[in-house]
Amino acid sequence: MTLHITPLLPDALPMLQDLWNRQLAPHLVHTLAHDLQSPARAHGRNAVMIWRAEQVAGCVGWVTLGIAADGCAYASPLIAADAEVAMALIEIVSEEVRAAGAQRLRVSVRAGEDAKREGLRRAGFSALFEFANFSRALPLAVPASLPPGLHAVAGDAIDWGKLHACYAETFAGVPNSPIPEQAALREEWLAANPRASLVLADADGAYQAFALIDGCSVEGVGVRLAWRGRGLAETLYRLAAAQLQSQNETEMRALVAASNGASMRLHQKLGFSEYAPRWSVYELGW
Repeated sequence: MTLHITPLLPDALPMLQDLWNRQLAPHLVHTLAHDLQSPARAHGRNAVMIWRAEQVAGCVGWVTLGIAADGCAYASPLIAADAEVAMALIEIVSEEVRAAGAQRLRVSVRAGEDAKREGLRRAGFSALFEFANFSRALPLAVPASLPPGLHAVAGDAIDWGKLHACYAETFAGVPNSPIPEQAALREEWLAANPRASLVLADADGAYQAFALIDGCSVEGVGVRLAWRGRGLAETLYRLAAAQLQSQNETEMRALVAASNGASMRLHQKLGFSEYAPRWSVYELGW
């Protein structure tokens, strides 16, 4: 039966979520609508759906934020009912990101997404590394105080230019972490958990570290080079965990590249454990 493409249709998102849930069970993901309509995907303009007759068969969103830095674009999420659908979506997203100047395309695959994995294999993608899904029951131990010379910046006093510079420096070269533009970072930050997220500045007002928390998930922790080696990332986790507990959250989650030894050791030290199968990241270069 012939496949056809439409723009992202919000009314069809429940059908798409159901398709994805059946593939991922029992490790469900509940943020599909949020991801597809995020600032990084131009609020849904960088996304399409694919159909067989009246039945939604998949979708793909694409992120081009990394192209300027290293030529890499990302197809995420990519959901496919079968390998034929996966290959059609790969062709569509490849054309879109190559037109934007991409030299490489990365796609993540979760356990249960066998059709997507087969489509990637047929299209010539190669496996790069894995992401580990970490979870830790709250509470953590009582958080340590901030080191001398640093203070927390009030949420309504954040200087977005300074935060963007801190983010860009600390995430430079981190796998699958393209740097958002300042406006997109601001929008993402304001939509996240405002009490658990933190920005730390030094006595001169320069931003030196941050923790971005969305719901109970750690979306990003960054510490500038001058402040590394002092346990600051651990302190940020403990402070964020205390805020989450005060919001009646029962756990804290994080997604970590298994190739990032320092981050893996930090999470293991804090008592995190893997709660779901690892994700694989595949790449195709042109």
